Amino acid sequence: MPKENDELGQKILDTAQALFNKYGVEDVSMHQVAKTAGIGQGTLYRRYPSKSKICFTLMEAKIDRFMEGLDVYLRNSEGETVAHRLRTVMTKVILHFNEDLEWLRVMLTSDRLEETKNIMCENPPFTYLRLQIKRLLELAAERGELMPLDPLFTSVMLASLPRADIILYMRDMGYSAEQIAEEYCRSFVDPLFIQR
Repeated sequence: MPKENDELGQKILDTAQALFNKYGVEDVSMHQVAKTAGIGQGTLYRRYPSKSKICFTLMEAKIDRFMEGLDVYLRNSEGETVAHRLRTVMTKVILHFNEDLEWLRVMLTSDRLEETKNIMCENPPFTYLRLQIKRLLELAAERGELMPLDPLFTSVMLASLPRADIILYMRDMGYSAEQIAEEYCRSFVDPLFIQR
């Protein structure tokens, strides 16, 4: 039975992903997901009570792949300056959020977001990003490249700043994702390092 449930869940997610890609998240209904997946709406709603729940589940998988990609980058970039590596990490984070802006719009208006606000700093993606930033800051401090600061405090602040709602707001103001990433790094990353 659990295998059938896993297969059904994956079928729902695959169907939703295909529909979201084709029509956009906001233009796809739960009815459309159920019908295309060949299941009843009751079955769909028992599994995923809202479209935002489907989005959250799909985003979790994307975030896992993103974190794996960051691990590869960090391993392969050890010869680069810490400032460059941190700038690249933060740029990748912002560009990653940008790829899923429509999804994020749906999720930002969901009830589940209210549940997650208080524990955002305990979520695995946030914890992962904070730890990577902290390690880079500690390495820069060891090398004498960092301005005097607390790596733990700064890592929490840097990891929490590229918020999806702010990125959406800046996009609505006319900034491209690349401009947002550049200005973010210029404002919050570059000043952390001693300029030589």
